[in-house]
Amino acid sequence: MLRQSLHVRLGQALKMTPQLQQAIRMLQLSALELQQEVQDILENNPLLEEGEDDETTVPTETSELPVTDDDESSIPAELDTDSSWEDTYDIPSMLGNSSSTDIFDSQEIHPSITSLHDHLTWQLNTLPLSERDHGISIALIDAINSEGYLEIPLQDLLNTIQLDPPVELEELTTQIHQIQQFDPPGVGAKDLRECLLIQLHQVTEETPAKELALNWVTNHFHLLSEQNRELLCKRLLTNTETVLQALALIRTLNPHPGEKIEPPSAEYVIPDLIVQKDGEHWSIELTPETSPKLRISPFYHSIKGKSRSGSDKEYISRNIQEARWFLKSLQNRNETLFKVASHIFQVQSEFLEAGAEKMRALTLRTIADAIEMHESTVSRVTTNKYVQTPQGVFELKYFFSSQLNTADGDGTSATAVRAMIRKIVDNEDPVKPISDHRITLELAEKGVKVARRTVAKYRDILSIPPSNERKRLLQQE
Repeated sequence: MLRQSLHVRLGQALKMTPQLQQAIRMLQLSALELQQEVQDILENNPLLEEGEDDETTVPTETSELPVTDDDESSIPAELDTDSSWEDTYDIPSMLGNSSSTDIFDSQEIHPSITSLHDHLTWQLNTLPLSERDHGISIALIDAINSEGYLEIPLQDLLNTIQLDPPVELEELTTQIHQIQQFDPPGVGAKDLRECLLIQLHQVTEETPAKELALNWVTNHFHLLSEQNRELLCKRLLTNTETVLQALALIRTLNPHPGEKIEPPSAEYVIPDLIVQKDGEHWSIELTPETSPKLRISPFYHSIKGKSRSGSDKEYISRNIQEARWFLKSLQNRNETLFKVASHIFQVQSEFLEAGAEKMRALTLRTIADAIEMHESTVSRVTTNKYVQTPQGVFELKYFFSSQLNTADGDGTSATAVRAMIRKIVDNEDPVKPISDHRITLELAEKGVKVARRTVAKYRDILSIPPSNERKRLLQQE
């Protein structure tokens, strides 16, 4: 028989306060997401406003960057949520160096565009179709992806269209052939071969080598990647000049017709940091988008003690505390980001001068130990954070890579080895591309000892085809 009883148990448990959760989330935000976060709190908290102050909270010289914080404005490892912010912290009224005109409106870079689905539906609605045929065509359009290809086989679509009487395969075939005549040319194809054939059939009869191109794609599609002129002339029963004309025509076709109407959405990157040469040293600074000027409204702060209504006092106190937590979280984010980036570029200073071939091996653990933080914190603060360097714009995670052995025993990073492979391939003779074995030997001459399978692995990562596919014997005149 079970009996109920009370027991006292003493133990420790980790509890994440809302303030700590906010601080962790702020570390993970990208520059665009941070701008949206700032805009949201400005709209929801009237006590927080854009403003200026003469103080600066983050240093800009990497050579003078402290790796530990000992001043009064440093953030302790644990925050006492029960204490008064007024008694504990001196909250700066400004973070960073942006102006109100710098606030980014994400809607400005996302113009409204017509989707491929809408474009095809509009063309369909101009045709005099029966209700049944119209319904079948709508189902087909729904199965076409943004690149313009029919994702679902016609046989499978038969089970998804609920009409009475049941839809026959012949009906689907008729309607898809009609959709394949729509704009853009090539839309509604089930694969690349059919896509190219649809476009070739719509080319005018006067186009040079049209018939040869049709024969090539219809009967010898696998030869499109063939680089042997003699074999092509033999299989297509023609001469080299006509083959080149047919190839030139095929190259004008669009393998992704849907993107003509619905181009892939651009992913805009706003750097969080800028690294540049300043005399003999490298300087690093936060961008205005990362460090907006924010402060607590002096007006509301001044009337906090003058409010007669208890609800007014509570409202002002609650929003002041929320604003201060946000400012402190933002300051914590920027200081951590700056500290991590500074240690990264102390290690990768040669990359700033000479590029990816001088990249050094670096791990999250190395940076975490240097700044006395957990690896998960370093991981959060380097994800979706970008830095503008003389070599281009890169995500901070780009500068972490594993180590490979070198002849001198110092080791080099996998990123540097990939850059060397890319340079070797770019400088090869197009007619006689070098093999993975030869690349391995050239790397060994530079003091980098790697296995041939490692070269093949990195070549695949760089999307470089093997040597037999890189032959460029077939070139346009």
